[in-house]
Amino acid sequence: MSLGSIAINVVAAVTVVAIFLYALYRIAAWAWKRARGAYVLGAVLVPLGAAGNVSDPDFQIVHETKQNKKREEDNPGDPPNDEDERR
Repeated sequence: MSLGSIAINVVAAVTVVAIFLYALYRIAAWAWKRARGAYVLGAVLVPLGAAGNVSDPDFQIVHETKQNKKREEDNPGDPPNDEDERR
């Protein structure tokens, strides 16, 4: 890639980020001024936040298995018998 095409890509990326940040600022300013706007903004963002909690079921199974393995490593062996404690 030439230096010119890299510069164009960088300028385009910076422009996109700047427009995105400006749009977020305008939405926040609009919601701040109006209570209804804040309600609408919250209603729009709730599904997006919930979508972030969606994960792969296989990943959850692996994670639970790792947690169970750690628990077993913390408490190895069988629990002590009452007969062993009396001796």
